[in-house]
Amino acid sequence: MADSSGSTRPEDSEKLNLDWNESPKLAASYDPSEDFTCKASQAFDHWFACITVGKQLSNYYRYGEKRGCSKHWDKFKLCMAMKIRSEESGKTMMREFKAKQQAERDSQPNVMDVWTVRK
Repeated sequence: MADSSGSTRPEDSEKLNLDWNESPKLAASYDPSEDFTCKASQAFDHWFACITVGKQLSNYYRYGEKRGCSKHWDKFKLCMAMKIRSEESGKTMMREFKAKQQAERDSQPNVMDVWTVRK
């Protein structure tokens, strides 16, 4: 950023120079499936936002049915269960939960069902 004299401050230029290898999440070796954190407060907030009257009315208006919020509730229950279990048990639970989510996503229609791959 430029200050009133028009010169750039060194701390601003340092913020813009990112080294992608410094952060483990930005490195090529980062595997999101190995991320086992679960925030119960965030999961509860997502569930509560899903069941609010405004969200439900919006979904009923758009799709003609009540929105199912069970996936958010399941995530909240998982987070709470992980809090009382050992770390290894929690990681196992998270792996199973993510595998179940991926299986559900794979079983649903997606863009590849419509488009054909060019060769």
